[in-house]
Amino acid sequence: MLLFDLRWLLFIFLLILIGVVLLTLWLERRLCQGQGGLSIVPEEVQALLKHAPFGLLLLEDSETYRYANPYARHLLELDAPVGRLPEAEWVYFLNEDRRAARWELTATGRYRSVPFPSERFVRWWVMVWDERDLVMLWDVTAQQRAEQAARFLVSDLSHELRAPLATILTHLEVIRLPDIPEETRQQSVCLLRGEAQRMVRMAHNLLELSRLETSEEIERRPVDLLALAEEVIAQISSQAGEQKISISIEVDAPLPLAVGDPDRLRQVFLNLLDNVVKFCRPGDRAVVSVQRVPEGIACAVCDTGPGIPARHLPHVMRPFYRGVSEGVVSGSGLGLALVEKILRRHQSRLEIESRAEGKETGTCVRFVLLALPETEKGTEK
Repeated sequence: MLLFDLRWLLFIFLLILIGVVLLTLWLERRLCQGQGGLSIVPEEVQALLKHAPFGLLLLEDSETYRYANPYARHLLELDAPVGRLPEAEWVYFLNEDRRAARWELTATGRYRSVPFPSERFVRWWVMVWDERDLVMLWDVTAQQRAEQAARFLVSDLSHELRAPLATILTHLEVIRLPDIPEETRQQSVCLLRGEAQRMVRMAHNLLELSRLETSEEIERRPVDLLALAEEVIAQISSQAGEQKISISIEVDAPLPLAVGDPDRLRQVFLNLLDNVVKFCRPGDRAVVSVQRVPEGIACAVCDTGPGIPARHLPHVMRPFYRGVSEGVVSGSGLGLALVEKILRRHQSRLEIESRAEGKETGTCVRFVLLALPETEKGTEK
């Protein structure tokens, strides 16, 4: 059985489509010769390119274009199918590639990916055709961002794995020493177990992040947030008690049902309260607030802990980022990144406020979830 790569099929389709365009332009030009006019893309071809999943730009000189299909006009922010190129940095790069393509006289054309001021990335392919230039364009913003995120992730992961692996290797050598006291050996074994568990948590959280990035829409069903929050508080209360941290809940009753994935939302509250236990000091307090608002259900976890310095706030949702020194607090550094991804899938946004200076310090994490309409709960008004 022959297996065809869909990318090759798409590439062949694009080549056929380009051939049709070139042939039509050539025929149109032959028909227009002797009339002193310039050939324009026929209406039949424009209709064909109207919904094309790529941009097509037909250029006459360094300042004007003879045709731009809707995809190209949207991508390059052009006002009309025919007109003048704007005064923009990308035009300079485009003309540079056009000149290079003509000097090289190769059939491969010139490729380039260009960042735009609108925070988009555009990839084009410039091909010489007679006295004109054809430019194929694609929006590769999502691909560029994914590649950048992957580079950051690999870099951060290698950094994060360095410390536990070094600890494991060191204590493996320690327990191999024949004359060490049994107490020292047991301490090394405990440290080995702790670092191994840390790496397991890291792998689990990375898997969860990957699932959230690549999976389809999450499950959506009615969720009793009050019961869910109380369940999470009960689950973490023993750890909080050991650290002498008090956790309470404030609820605006009656509370409507939320809409979302209960397992994922439980993970949100659990990760936020886990941070409370990790970072707060003995005697600190935390309040979980669930309030009804016009937009839905407003949730917050606020504590009286040491707070997050202002320089760290813009980065705390980045995977593996920590606002404290390595080794001060255990964890994978993925908790808030997971929370942010889960809330984004729930059409919500994570907001963090914190004070790390002055007498009253602390951190508040807030988000709003969609509420189930009253009519869908079967209640009578």
